[in-house]
Amino acid sequence: MISWVMLAQAIGLGVIGGVVAIVGLTRRPFGDGVLAAAALTLLTLVVQTVASVVAPIMGAGPTGDLLEYWTYLITALVIPPAAVMWALVDKKGEWSTLVVGVGILAVAVMVYRMHQIWFVQLA
Repeated sequence: MISWVMLAQAIGLGVIGGVVAIVGLTRRPFGDGVLAAAALTLLTLVVQTVASVVAPIMGAGPTGDLLEYWTYLITALVIPPAAVMWALVDKKGEWSTLVVGVGILAVAVMVYRMHQIWFVQLA
């Protein structure tokens, strides 16, 4: 894993999630921009997953608990699709965009925690 990439991912997702949440607070309907933000979030997590499989094989494993790391990563992979499904079910509702924004913010926090587990926490 590359430390600055994980931190950039956490910061970037925090900004994207914050913007989507603010848009959601203005009660704008769920649209393509929100869907693109969720897709970008999921794409970064898929890249993270591939890197998480390759890094230990190359000898750069985590300093923390590997099970805890993978639990965070799998949970983070589930949040964006679940938030989008919720938003699509409640597409005419006024809170659907906010749900996706909060989901992306949650993923940003989880990515930061995964960074701590991989690089900082000692087993």
